[in-house]
Amino acid sequence: MLISEAVGLKERAFISLVGSGGKSTLFNRLAEELVLTKKKIILTTTTKMFAWQLDYFLKEGILVEGEEERVVQGRVNYFFTEQQRREIVVIRGRKEEGREIKYLGLPPEWLDKWWEEGLADFFLIEADGAAGRPIKAPATHEPVIPLSTSDLIGVVGIEAIGLPLQEENVFRSQIFTQLTGAKLGEKIGIEALTALICHPEGLFKNTPQDCRCHLFINKVENSKAQKVAEELAFQVLKTCPQRISDIIIGAAGQDEVVVELIKEEKPL
Repeated sequence: MLISEAVGLKERAFISLVGSGGKSTLFNRLAEELVLTKKKIILTTTTKMFAWQLDYFLKEGILVEGEEERVVQGRVNYFFTEQQRREIVVIRGRKEEGREIKYLGLPPEWLDKWWEEGLADFFLIEADGAAGRPIKAPATHEPVIPLSTSDLIGVVGIEAIGLPLQEENVFRSQIFTQLTGAKLGEKIGIEALTALICHPEGLFKNTPQDCRCHLFINKVENSKAQKVAEELAFQVLKTCPQRISDIIIGAAGQDEVVVELIKEEKPL
C-alpha cells in the first residue's frame, strides 16, 4: 500500500506534515508517490528545511526562489505551463547555519491563495521542524499550518518509547513535560506519547477546521516495534477518536513504507 492510498488522498490535496521521528523522510517518500501522478506539485515548507532534504527533486524539477509573492507565483505558473514540469520546489530564500544551507519557507497566506486559485494539484508542506529528534512538543509559534490544509499528517517515531525524557531525545522536552505530565529523566511510555498526540496543544495543534488528521507511527521495522506501535495506536483511538481519521503504522525509510492501517470503526 502506498502512503497516498493509506491516507486516502483525493484527486487534489493540500498536505501538511508535522511532528518528528523521520518526518523529512516521509515527506520525500510521499513526494515521490505524487510525482507518479503526473500532476502539478508544489513542494515547500512554512518554516525551514535543510537544502539536502529537497536535492532529489531538484535533479528533475525546478527551484523557484523569491521574496515577492506575485513574482514567485508568476514563475511557478510559467514552469508549469511552458516547461511542463510536474514538481516545483518553491522557497523564499536561503540561510547558512554552520556548514549547512537551509531553505526558508513561504508565508502560509501565499499557499492558501495559490490553492484557492488552483495553481497546483498537490501541495506538500513541511510545517514544523524537530531537529532530528524522535519526538517533539510544539512551541507557541509552532506548527505553521496553512488554513487550506486538507490532510494533516502527524509523525512520531516509535523508537522514542523507552528512551529517557531528555532534550537529546525530545525536542522541547520542557514543553513535553507540561503537556503530558511526564517528568524529565523518566522513560517515555505509551501513556505519555498518547498524551502528546491527543493534547490540544500537542502533535495536532493548530489543525484547520474540516482538516483530516492522520497519525503516522514511523520507524516500525520489526515485529517487536509493530506490537508496540499497535498498543500506541489503540490507546490513541481510545483517548481521542474524534480527532484522528486513521493511524498508519510504517517505516518511511524502508521499501514497504506502510506496514498496517488502522481506522476506528464508526457505528452505522
